[in-house]
Amino acid sequence: MLIQKLNQTIAILNELIKITDEDIKNIKQAKHEEVFKNTKLKEELAKNFSVLKSEIDSILVARNRPIESIFSPEEEILFNEFKEKLNIFYKKHKLFSRLALSVANFYNTLVNKIKQEEQISYTEKANFNSNLSLRA
Repeated sequence: MLIQKLNQTIAILNELIKITDEDIKNIKQAKHEEVFKNTKLKEELAKNFSVLKSEIDSILVARNRPIESIFSPEEEILFNEFKEKLNIFYKKHKLFSRLALSVANFYNTLVNKIKQEEQISYTEKANFNSNLSLRA
């Protein structure tokens, strides 16, 4: 049972890594529509990953053994692969997030310059001029 769950989780991580690599390539080439198309799929994969991870946690807790003997040799190999894939995905997603934030900041700055809007300051007191007055 654990071997099956670990294999499914590794497959999901491989798919997330592949899609994130595509998104990094697409964001660098300004193919933003392609990036947006992958968002729903990545969300679904992340949800499935979360469910599988919870199931793996439940299996391990139910074994109620010392940590040294909780895995069979095959399970230990798969669990190490799982950790490795998770680390790869983490690094790639972190790079993608930085790129996406940079692009978003660039477009926000560009739009503000085109519209010649002032930045909103939350620390300074705003001055409001109005010809309206309230009467009680």
